[in-house]
Amino acid sequence: MRRILATAAKQRRSLWHRRRGVLIGLGLGLMLAFVTWVAYLDGGTQGSFIHFFYIPIVLASYLLGDVGGIVTAFAAALLAAFLPLDVTGDTSQPLKDIIIRVILFYFIGVVTARLFAKLDERREDASSLLEVSRTVNASLRPGQVLRTIAETAVHITAAKACSIRLLSTAPAVQQRRSLGNPAGAAEQPRSLGDELIPAASYGLSLDYLAKGPLRLSESPLDREVLAGRSVSILDVRHDPRFRYREEAATEGLVSVLCLPLRHGEEVFGVLRVYSGTRHYWSRREVRLLQAFADQASIAIYNARLHEGLRRSYWETVSALARAIEAKDPYTMGHSERVTDYALQLGRALALSPEQMEILRFSATLHDIGKIGLTDESVARSGHLDMSDEILVRMHPLIGISILQPVEFLAPTLDAVRYHHERWDGKGYPEGLAGEQIPFLARVLAVANLCDRLQTGSPGRPGFSPREAARELQRLAGSALDPNLVDVFLHALTAAAQ
Repeated sequence: MRRILATAAKQRRSLWHRRRGVLIGLGLGLMLAFVTWVAYLDGGTQGSFIHFFYIPIVLASYLLGDVGGIVTAFAAALLAAFLPLDVTGDTSQPLKDIIIRVILFYFIGVVTARLFAKLDERREDASSLLEVSRTVNASLRPGQVLRTIAETAVHITAAKACSIRLLSTAPAVQQRRSLGNPAGAAEQPRSLGDELIPAASYGLSLDYLAKGPLRLSESPLDREVLAGRSVSILDVRHDPRFRYREEAATEGLVSVLCLPLRHGEEVFGVLRVYSGTRHYWSRREVRLLQAFADQASIAIYNARLHEGLRRSYWETVSALARAIEAKDPYTMGHSERVTDYALQLGRALALSPEQMEILRFSATLHDIGKIGLTDESVARSGHLDMSDEILVRMHPLIGISILQPVEFLAPTLDAVRYHHERWDGKGYPEGLAGEQIPFLARVLAVANLCDRLQTGSPGRPGFSPREAARELQRLAGSALDPNLVDVFLHALTAAAQ
C-alpha cells in the first residue's frame, strides 16, 4: 500500500512539473511576442525597446536552467532578426548585427543560468548546513547527530554512502562510560591510537561495517587523514592505501573522499564519503563536506562536555547514596541490587533503551532522600517515633528536591517520588492507586521490595529467594502491580535455569 501511495505521489509531482514547464513556456512565448511587437512599434532594432529581449532570456535561465535560457536566447535572436533596422526606411539589418546579437543573447542566457545555478547550490548548501546545525544544537546525543550528518552528506553530494569513525583514544569512545554504567571505566582499553571505531554511517550494509577492525598501522590512508589533510581516491579497488579493497568492490564503492574530524589542534576521527562510480570531488563538494566534518566535530565535543558534567554529578550523587547506605550494614549495596533487579524486569518488559536508562538512574538514586533521616531511621532499628515515621515517609520528596535542579535527571523524578506507592492506594507520599502510579515507579517498587525481603533487618532475617518470590506473589494486587510481579518472577525463574 505504501509503495502504491509513493508511486501515485511521484506521478502527481511529475505531472505538476510537466504542467509547470508548459505554463512557463507559454508565458515566455507570449513575453517574446510582446517584446517583438513593442520593439517594432519603437522603430525596429535601432530603438531602445530591443533591449527588453534580455528580460525573457534571464527569466528562462532562472526558471528553466541552461537549456531554457539557450532556447529562449535563440528564439529572441530569431525574432529580433525579422525586425527591420528602421521601420520608417524599411531597412534590413546587416548580417553582422544579427550574428552579434545571437552571440550576445546566447552568452547572456548561459551565464545567467550558470549564475542562478550557483546561487541555487549555495542556497542548498546553506540549507543543509542550517539543518545540521539545528540538529547539533538540539541534541547532545552524538549518535543521532552524526547519523544526520552522514545522511545529509550523502544526499547533498549524490554520493553512495558515508561513514564517520572516531579514534579509540577519543574520550567519547575510549572509556564508553555513561551515567547508567559508572563502572564503565573498568572496561579493557583499546591500544591507544591504533583503531578507528565506527560512530555513524549511512548507505553501508551491515556486512561491510562488520568487515573487521580498521587499525592505523594497516591503513596509510587514515594515517594521512589524521595528520590533518583531506584525501581523495579515484578508485579504491586498486589503491594500496585503502584497507579492505575487496570488500569495497563487493559493496559497490569506487571513489572516496576522507576528511579529518578535529577540534583545535586535536584530530580524533575521519569522515568518509563514498561514490559508486569514479568521481572527481569538486571544490564545492570538498568545502561543503569539510563544513559537515566540522559540525560533526562540534557535536562530539559538545557531547563530551555534556557527558563530563553528567558524569561528575552522577558520581557525586552515587557516592552520596552509598554513604547513606553505609549507615546500616543491612542496606549496604541496596541501590546496586535494586538496579540489577529493575533492569532485569525492564529487559523482560522489552523497554526501550531510553526507558532502560531512566530506570537505571531511578533505581540507583531512589533512596537519595534518606540523607535527611536519622541513623536510627535508616537502620530501621526499634520503634520509630512519630517524627522519624514522618521523615521516612518524606524521603521520596526529599530525594526529589535534591534531583530536581538537574535537568537531565528530570525523567527520573516520577519513579523516585512514587516508588513507595501501593497498588491498593495505601502507600506514600500521595496515596496513588493502580495505574495512577507511574509505570517506572511500579517497576521500581517490585525491584525495591524484592531486595528488601532478601536483605532483612535487625530482628528479622532475610528471606531466601524462594520465600521472597512467594511473598511477592502474596503482595501482588495489594502492594504491587500483579502483572509486573508475574513478569518479574518469570524472568527470575528463566535466569536461574
